[in-house]
Amino acid sequence: MNIFNAVKAIFRKKSDAAVEIPPERDNKIRDERNWLKELNKRVNKRLVWAEAQTPWLEEAYGQDFYAFLYSPDLDHTIRTKVLQRLWDINNTYDCLDNNHWEKKHPFNFPGPFYTGESDSCGTGDGAAPLNVLYDDCAQEYVFRQPRNYAELVCVLEAAAVEVFDSYSSDGNELWTYQECKAWWSNKASLIHELNQAGLCEVNGGREKMYLEYLRTDAETDLRKYCYFLEHQHYPAHEKIVLPDL
Repeated sequence: MNIFNAVKAIFRKKSDAAVEIPPERDNKIRDERNWLKELNKRVNKRLVWAEAQTPWLEEAYGQDFYAFLYSPDLDHTIRTKVLQRLWDINNTYDCLDNNHWEKKHPFNFPGPFYTGESDSCGTGDGAAPLNVLYDDCAQEYVFRQPRNYAELVCVLEAAAVEVFDSYSSDGNELWTYQECKAWWSNKASLIHELNQAGLCEVNGGREKMYLEYLRTDAETDLRKYCYFLEHQHYPAHEKIVLPDL
């Protein structure tokens, strides 16, 4: 499933010919469809470019993406090697070079990438639609860590275009098992916030991706991350006993 199909699934609704749709609701559906068409054009263009970077990233850092992403020196590798190759520059790219740990957005899902106080320009979802969402003030946060090299490139693009340079990639050096457990203990509060009207309006329904993630794979992903934090390597197979939350 490509990014467009994943986003489109959020808005997919069962049709019922027997139900008369009020004019205002019909207009909203039309607006959503028009938005999806524009998003499709934008996302597919970005995805083609992002996926085109996968071969050289796999050659340089291996086909085991999670072993690369969850490594103690990821931040240094990203800032001094990946960014330079990605945008063909000689010096470290002017993003991801600040620590925002003390002001990190509480909605960030634990992992290497996180945001502090971002701008409200609304660029994050266009660059990384499967990884970045907004709060009710349109400030960005990473709701899901990258799952492959293409999504990694998308998150790096989101970081590069964010005006306040609010993204950081040093989470592997800062998160602890105990902090992850504390974060997870606030899941109910996070779900409550994700259902608030203001946030839903800003995200246009995309917040449902985060809600679905929290209901499904998030707990296992976080337990695997906690295993990495405790052992400094990502669990190699499913039979490994993971830390509890």
